[in-house]
Amino acid sequence: MQGRWNRGPHDLRHVARTQTDAHPSKSKMNINRLFIILALSLLCCSGCSMLSLGYNHADWILRYWINDYTSFSTSQKEQIHLEVDNYLRWHRKNALPGYIAFLQDVDAAVNREAGMTVADVMRLRAESGRLYQLTMEPTIRPAAHILSTLDSDQIRELAYTLSERNRKQREKMLEGSEREMLSARAERHVDLVESMVGNLSSAQEKAITGMSLHIPFASRAFIEQREARQARLIALLRDKAGEDRIAALFREWLTAPEASRTPQQQQAIAAYENAMNEMTLRIAATLTTRQKHHLSEEIASYIDDFRKLNSKIETASAK
Repeated sequence: MQGRWNRGPHDLRHVARTQTDAHPSKSKMNINRLFIILALSLLCCSGCSMLSLGYNHADWILRYWINDYTSFSTSQKEQIHLEVDNYLRWHRKNALPGYIAFLQDVDAAVNREAGMTVADVMRLRAESGRLYQLTMEPTIRPAAHILSTLDSDQIRELAYTLSERNRKQREKMLEGSEREMLSARAERHVDLVESMVGNLSSAQEKAITGMSLHIPFASRAFIEQREARQARLIALLRDKAGEDRIAALFREWLTAPEASRTPQQQQAIAAYENAMNEMTLRIAATLTTRQKHHLSEEIASYIDDFRKLNSKIETASAK
């Protein structure tokens, strides 16, 4: 297993996508799915000042998060420890430069004198997806290997953990009438934009709320898709399908997410994503010079921290 993290992007791929409608993020920046990239790189730490602290403790955070799914044996925990360390070394060296280039592109698009265009949104979205795959694909083989070693009790506990988390998310995301769920999402959108660009005017808050209320509600489709994927994974584990088939399932989730969607889910998700593209353009057009400057400062802070983290690993590798 050691050394698998060092394979290039053509050798490994990975896992299911996180979707903004189904899982709101506390990250400070978001152009479409930008928060996914930052959430991964920040490893769940919100705020620029927390970047280095969160990244320096990422090994502990990831091991704790993974171990929370089921009761791993001592040898499995040792393997997880090794793979997490290998992955973080790979990530600092190979993923961070891509994040820097992406954030520079975001900054340029938002501050272009002629304004952000549909082409900008589509390009940024495609690039965020590419970076997400780059970030996640090195985990596929280690994850598939560990899962292939689970015994019946561990699989049962894993299934229960997933079920409980799904239940809690359903209670949180699908509670109340559709109007109430849309209103709650609109509040999250307002909070998210404000965290990116600074204080919003009452007119901007009202405009963002109105836009959000008219975006199709796709949380149910995202949640149902994830539950179906998890059921397929648990079935493979119970059948002792082996590492290769588990890896193939993860590869499908990452590279062809639409393959596991029902026609109804695909329609709902496509409508949601198209509406989010339009909302991104409309919000960008309302930003003041001060707000654009605030966003640029946030982006510059992340870029600076990413460069410092990347230079540390390059310096260590050169020794």
